[in-house]
Amino acid sequence: MIRIAIDGPGGAGKSSVAKAVARELGIIYVDTGALYRNIGLYMLENGVSPSDSEAVSSALCGVNLELKFEDGKQIILLNGIDRGDEIRTPECSMAASAVSAIGAVREFLLNTQRDTAKQNSVIMDGRDIGTVILPDAEVKIFLVASAEARAKRRYNELVAKGVDTTYERVYTEMVERDKNDSTRDLAPCVQAEDAILLDNSKLTAEQTVKKVLKIIKKVEKKRRTGYMRLHRVLAPFLRFVMRLRPHNLERIPKDGGLLICANHISAFDVISIAATSPRQITFIAKKELFSIPILGSLIKALGAVKVDRGNNDVGAIRTAVNKAKSGSAVAIFPQGHRYPKVDPATTPIKNGAAMIAYHAGCAVLPVYIQTKKAKFRLFKRVDVFYGDPIPFDQLGFTTGGKDDYEAVTKRVFDDILALGDRSSLPPYDPSKEKKKNKKRKK
Repeated sequence: MIRIAIDGPGGAGKSSVAKAVARELGIIYVDTGALYRNIGLYMLENGVSPSDSEAVSSALCGVNLELKFEDGKQIILLNGIDRGDEIRTPECSMAASAVSAIGAVREFLLNTQRDTAKQNSVIMDGRDIGTVILPDAEVKIFLVASAEARAKRRYNELVAKGVDTTYERVYTEMVERDKNDSTRDLAPCVQAEDAILLDNSKLTAEQTVKKVLKIIKKVEKKRRTGYMRLHRVLAPFLRFVMRLRPHNLERIPKDGGLLICANHISAFDVISIAATSPRQITFIAKKELFSIPILGSLIKALGAVKVDRGNNDVGAIRTAVNKAKSGSAVAIFPQGHRYPKVDPATTPIKNGAAMIAYHAGCAVLPVYIQTKKAKFRLFKRVDVFYGDPIPFDQLGFTTGGKDDYEAVTKRVFDDILALGDRSSLPPYDPSKEKKKNKKRKK
């Protein structure tokens, strides 16, 4: 997971840049300014002065904001309605600046923003993301531009949307808002000590995006170095404690985009692969694993991508594709669920792995995790068999549709099964699974 904070004054292009970067990286963009704009709009429509802190605080009880993400795009419902561009007017901008200086409003929105960042890789833009909302963000950028450049951009943007205004008015309001945002006592718009300053006065939007991506790439490189340092220290200990025995490590490609696919018998399969592979791996892990004590902390440290299996988590798939495209090794379990003590050949499999491989255009490495009676126990031997990588052009893709995904998934899983000994394992019984689920619900 990665959290990116982009702060700076209004009109610097934070939102458009953050959106573009989110698309490029396949992560969620959280428009924090839109949250304040919705509250500002509510106050204006209900006759509440945005600068009257007492009145605004009292009126918050009538505000219900619902933050949703569809295909990675943020949608905010104000009392059940998406207000769209209504929140982008100059009046609403000034109202947003005023309400954002009120402690009750910031407290009202704080948990919403932080909870989103805890559950997903995100990029947020605003005035105090790196200083208040996400002080521990991995990447912090303070994006600035001259008042003239920012006023011109905002004026052109408003005119394109049919808003009746003038450059002079936009410039005056922008200077006033800058002063309000930078001098207020509560969460002022200031550069975090560890933020990187980026002035885009003379840069196009595309050039700014490239600069930001370059900064993120540099930070990611440092994180990879940190991962491998942790790996050198922790992996030998884990191999000893878990009695991990890797086989055929020479088959793992040393570099290049790669999708690692393995059978799934335990929550600790992630550790089994991470502690035996010489490469840094990004795991696609179901969100439930992140709440398991110790394990959750470990997979977070490993940079796992959280996937919500209950929903069509397009964002997680997109992140995995982008990681593999950029040359990283990504790991996923085609079964999508743990199936201990049974023959994996008889369990259901999902098509997510094939979808990632198709869109990333990468090779697939089959892996079989084997334990006694296919059940994980501490201090009991775990064998991790690495197979021969399957080049992308040998996976058998034709159109990239559902039938293609199913055929390639089966081919990959057959290669996984061929690596292990399943002779003593009973077939999977779905009825037993249903009984377990009923007991859990009770």
